[in-house]
Amino acid sequence: MPDLSRLALNQITTYRWTMDQAIEGCAARGVGGIGVWRQYLEAYGVGQTARHLKEAGLFTASLCTSAWFNHAGDAEFKAAIDENRRILDDAAAIGAPTLVMVVGGLPPGAKDLAGQRARVRDALHELLDHARATGVRLGLEPLHPMYAGSRSCLNTMAMANDLCDELGEGTAVVADVYHCWWDPEFEAGLRRAGPDRVATFHLCDWREPTRNLCDRAMVGDGVADIGALRRVLDDIGYKGPFELELFSELDWWRRDPDDVLDIGIERCAPYVMR
Repeated sequence: MPDLSRLALNQITTYRWTMDQAIEGCAARGVGGIGVWRQYLEAYGVGQTARHLKEAGLFTASLCTSAWFNHAGDAEFKAAIDENRRILDDAAAIGAPTLVMVVGGLPPGAKDLAGQRARVRDALHELLDHARATGVRLGLEPLHPMYAGSRSCLNTMAMANDLCDELGEGTAVVADVYHCWWDPEFEAGLRRAGPDRVATFHLCDWREPTRNLCDRAMVGDGVADIGALRRVLDDIGYKGPFELELFSELDWWRRDPDDVLDIGIERCAPYVMR
């Protein structure tokens, strides 16, 4: 049986599984942990989730995701910051070392991308003390530039590393193959981050052609050179988790989650065992 102690199932991959089904599915297969998503956590309950994870012997790789900061009004923007403080508390309660920060794109009707990035920077500064107090890092995940207007104005490893340099303790980078494989500075960004700043690494692939914004390929089915990225992680001494994370409206979300996880384990094993 392969050593899957560093592999985590990111819950969005098995979209139709409840929290308890995901926990039991991973435990039965020897998968080491879970990347928890908020909708499943809220449905199952924070306390029940924490207990079940402990009983099953699973680690929590991360909590996905933060509340977005794409609000035009100051009151709504402040409310998003307050909501993220609550989410950090939930992350701490289930033992998640990292809250994955998906920061949102432009507010409705806005066009000032640089200004929105500055607002996100300010929000992260406001959250930092609470993150440090909970012991949960703000995991800055760069999203592919095609999401800049809608889901996240944080789009490159260089941007994430710059923010980590500025913010310091309590921050980290969440690296994702799908979002960053295209970036000519991706490998350099991983080296710059080093083993301690990379909080978790999302395994997935880039489907060619990509049909919509939720169309990630299973590991090995796309055009990304995942083996080269794993070699970089080995070079820098990365010892953290690998999460299988697939958004797949037209394919993997339609399949039996048991089959999805079985295939995912087979595809991910060569990259998580070495």
